[in-house]
Amino acid sequence: MRTAADFNLYYATPDPWHISHARFRDKVLRRRLKPFIRDKSVLELGCGEGHLTQTTFSKARSVVGIDISDVAITRAKSLGLPNARFECADFLQASFEGYDVIAALECVYFLSFEEQGAFLEKVAKEHPDKILLLSGPIVDYRRHFSHKRLMHEFTTLGFTPLKFFNLSVYWYPPSSRIIAGLIKLPLGHTLLDWIPESMIYQRLYALRAPKRH
Repeated sequence: MRTAADFNLYYATPDPWHISHARFRDKVLRRRLKPFIRDKSVLELGCGEGHLTQTTFSKARSVVGIDISDVAITRAKSLGLPNARFECADFLQASFEGYDVIAALECVYFLSFEEQGAFLEKVAKEHPDKILLLSGPIVDYRRHFSHKRLMHEFTTLGFTPLKFFNLSVYWYPPSSRIIAGLIKLPLGHTLLDWIPESMIYQRLYALRAPKRH
């Protein structure tokens, strides 16, 4: 896992990953998240500068966003979001108890293989029988974040996959770029979940954590 100092270096430049430019992804994500977070209390892990908090969690009753970078958290606080507050913390150390929903969007792939397993075990222990929303690229980067491995991890630890949704199309090869352009047309997003997995870049998973025994 990268350190707070590492992330503060990234955030020396605002929006270092150009998250705010992914407007189509935000639109699809907001639509998919709404049924799970409406009027719920949400813990948003790895919230960064609060972009996704602002664009996708407006229907939540309350949001607590945490991030390891104090630079990012300062910018998130400056947004003045009425239903959100932000704290600087390492989410592998923070408490997951007391929330209706945990959301880990675009952040878990920063963890090592072992840390991802530890994270899911922590959710299972501290957030039993509740909803976990997890998103990220499912391109098999050194097998750290792939659909096959994630599904194996989920079921091994007792999570129940409720649904998964495709969020965006991979931009390579050129044929995928054509599809990526087509789905941005009006109502094109309705075709996302019919596109072959090999062409998908980002995916959202809705999971139910195992019950406490």
